[in-house]
Amino acid sequence: MKLVLNVILVLITFFACYIEDIYLFVLPLQTKEVVPFTFRSQRYFNFDQEKALGGRREIALSQYVPLYTYVPHRVDKANKEMDALTETVFTLKDRKASGQQGLLDYLHIEYGLLFDPEVAAKIFAYQDLENLVVGILTIEESILQNKILEDPDPLKGKKTIEILYPDPAGIVVHPAGDVITLNEARLVLHEKVNQLFWQVDKGVLDPVLQISLLTLMPNLKYDHKENDRRIENIIRRYPSNVIPYKPGDILVPFRKALGEEDVLLLTAYRDEGKKDLYGKAFWMLTATLFMVVLYNLFLSKILWAEWRKKPPAQLLLSLLIITIFLCKACLLFTAFPIYIVPFAVLPLLIILLHNERVSATWTTVIGAMMVSLFLDRTWDILLFFVFGGVAAVLASLKIRKPIHIFFPSAVVGIINVVIIMAFSMDWGTLTGFPGELQKIEFSSVTEIFGKGLLENMGWAFIGGLAAGPVVLLLLPLLEVGWHTASTFKLNKYADLQNPLMKDLLTKTPATYQHTMSVAYLAQAAGQAIGADTSLLTIGAYYHDIGKMGDPKLFVENQSGRKNPHDDLDPLESAKLIINHVEHGEKIGREMGLPQVVLDLIRQHHGTQLVEYFYNKAVKAGGRDKLRKQDFRYPGPKPQTVEAAILMIVDAVEATSRSLQRPTRAKIAKVVRLLVLKRMADGQFDECNFSTRYLAKIVQVLVDCMEASLHPRVEYPWQEKEKERMGPSLNGA
Repeated sequence: MKLVLNVILVLITFFACYIEDIYLFVLPLQTKEVVPFTFRSQRYFNFDQEKALGGRREIALSQYVPLYTYVPHRVDKANKEMDALTETVFTLKDRKASGQQGLLDYLHIEYGLLFDPEVAAKIFAYQDLENLVVGILTIEESILQNKILEDPDPLKGKKTIEILYPDPAGIVVHPAGDVITLNEARLVLHEKVNQLFWQVDKGVLDPVLQISLLTLMPNLKYDHKENDRRIENIIRRYPSNVIPYKPGDILVPFRKALGEEDVLLLTAYRDEGKKDLYGKAFWMLTATLFMVVLYNLFLSKILWAEWRKKPPAQLLLSLLIITIFLCKACLLFTAFPIYIVPFAVLPLLIILLHNERVSATWTTVIGAMMVSLFLDRTWDILLFFVFGGVAAVLASLKIRKPIHIFFPSAVVGIINVVIIMAFSMDWGTLTGFPGELQKIEFSSVTEIFGKGLLENMGWAFIGGLAAGPVVLLLLPLLEVGWHTASTFKLNKYADLQNPLMKDLLTKTPATYQHTMSVAYLAQAAGQAIGADTSLLTIGAYYHDIGKMGDPKLFVENQSGRKNPHDDLDPLESAKLIINHVEHGEKIGREMGLPQVVLDLIRQHHGTQLVEYFYNKAVKAGGRDKLRKQDFRYPGPKPQTVEAAILMIVDAVEATSRSLQRPTRAKIAKVVRLLVLKRMADGQFDECNFSTRYLAKIVQVLVDCMEASLHPRVEYPWQEKEKERMGPSLNGA
């Protein structure tokens, strides 16, 4: 199972690093396609929009259709101008010399034309001027039936043109070939007038024709505002900037329908990622394997070989897998900044399920390294999660109720904010403010913290605070899946008002007192070596609940009455005594005690020999007919340091009741003897119980027993009672 979990941990970490790349390589991107998750940059990446979009911009601009507005009444305007010319000629004709000059001035002012006086004289002398003007206007009107524009540049390379006609026609698309320029229209007018009026005196025809050419105006007006807006939209759609992306920045958010620019962005990101992809993937896999191997070596060679108890490797590996899955899911299915990732879930779960801070700290460091591989791959983000995770471990020392989980979560949020601020603040700007802090306004604060920093600090705090609720959601599932108990669940059974404890007090009051003494000693011994004192206390409370099945079988509950074992076979007596372990486990299971407490009930006697009845049987029937195995508890031997401590203090407390006039030397001798006998019997072989911890436990137990068994001053009535009772009391 452990090997399988290690393989899963390596694969899920590696897959988390490359899930986006795999998607981009395997599935082609299409516009309007809805992306299944958020794409984030995992490296520093510059998106050159000009390189990616320049060609498409040129194509879009070349395919852009210009819009013109049709200007009606051009014929009417030409008619008015030519009629004004005719009227002016007839008005000035009778004035002779002054009239000629007036006509020349009129033509110069109205049309900017300069003619010699002879031209004016010829025009005055020409009798059929009105018919000439009408004929030229007729030709001009026919030409204006075409679509005429002044500037041909917007039409270069265009196949169609849009013309906005007055309502109700609206915008109509025409082929670009249907449009002629103003110069072309005037050339047609010039040719047709010369062809039709070839007999008219050139001195009259040419000036009138020049005037009519000037009255011929385009009937299509280029809509600068609308066309500029359309061109600007195209340029905006295909910008030419270089956009830098940092690790963790969002490329395309979750569930977005891809636009053309999104496709190009992801394509450019994919193409750049292809460079040395296999080499980078190899080193990523190597780094992941190295971390997993290093972590397993730490668990087995340091915590297991040098520390106080065997770490639950399978549980820790599973929590690492869950954390990586959770963090990656948070990145894939949200569009929030990376700082909102609730990484502190890992240390909080370890503390609540295992309550061991060394393994929690190192697992947090390894977890932060793994998460940073697919999150940011920078020192900043690694330290961000390491500091936040370690803060969660330190702040979770006194978690007893679910509501308490919000304190370490808030601490993590605050640490996250401090780390973000420390890594992102413009410290150079801040140095300009000493001595003038009272004058700092909001604009100055924004300048110090940088654009977006305040927002990132907010998300970082939320990410830390969110770890608490997530832990509360996951905890029940993990307790069921791993048959373990969290700190919250254990504390439920620490209440002495629990029905089981009430029954123990009612049915076996002496065993209850023994239990309280064992709990006191276990807590003191556990605290001395850093064991789980909460678990020890609860284990001590319930370790002898099996004695409630038949309390009179146990000497502390006989209260001077006849001992039933006096009439029983030693083997039968031994089995009845041994049975209290199995009966206690059964009662505890029926009452819903956590598995970790049931384990302490089963292991607190290990596979020890019930020496009293074994020796009694040896004396009665001979050693050859007996098997020691029949007089041993079923075990198993203590699997944890807590079970070993409970075994020792249970024996010490029971044996201490038989000491006559206890002194520190006597107490120390008894405690050492009890410990050495269990070591010699191999009871601590399966829990790696180091001798240096045994020495501390012996020291603490001797101190505690000396304090509780110290001799007291006898009152006068006690001395008289002694004299009256004689030796029997002294031997009690």
